[in-house]
Amino acid sequence: MPVRLLELRVYSHATEDKEKVLRAIRNILGEEYWEKAQVSEEVYSGHYGNPVIVITAKIVDPEAASRALDYILSRMGKADRMIMADSLEDRVDKEGTLYFRLSKQDALLGKLILYEADDVVRIAVHFSGRRREALGDYRERLEEQAG
Repeated sequence: MPVRLLELRVYSHATEDKEKVLRAIRNILGEEYWEKAQVSEEVYSGHYGNPVIVITAKIVDPEAASRALDYILSRMGKADRMIMADSLEDRVDKEGTLYFRLSKQDALLGKLILYEADDVVRIAVHFSGRRREALGDYRERLEEQAG
């Protein structure tokens, strides 16, 4: 399994219901992968001194992380998968980590939609090989979901 770690990170602001934010992550992962995730929270002080909770969910088992990525991609719309495929070079860093964002509000409703603004769930997929291998693997996964 070339995928070694799947990480979801989201901010829960003082004006939000933290349980709903957690539900958005759970909706992205589905119950099977949510149960495999290690969830942590860190509290920071926001711009105006209000608390901001950073919630991170990690799947550290490579096999589960790989399957969870395929599950997430399968639930995204065809247009979003095409956008990811077209922008893959920009989404993968030199270590082979793939980055993308999903709308937090849509995830709360069970919809997985790429979103490049604020109020997102940030996803990082860490790869165990080099960038070129990672690009090939991600491209193949996106093509499999398109089929």
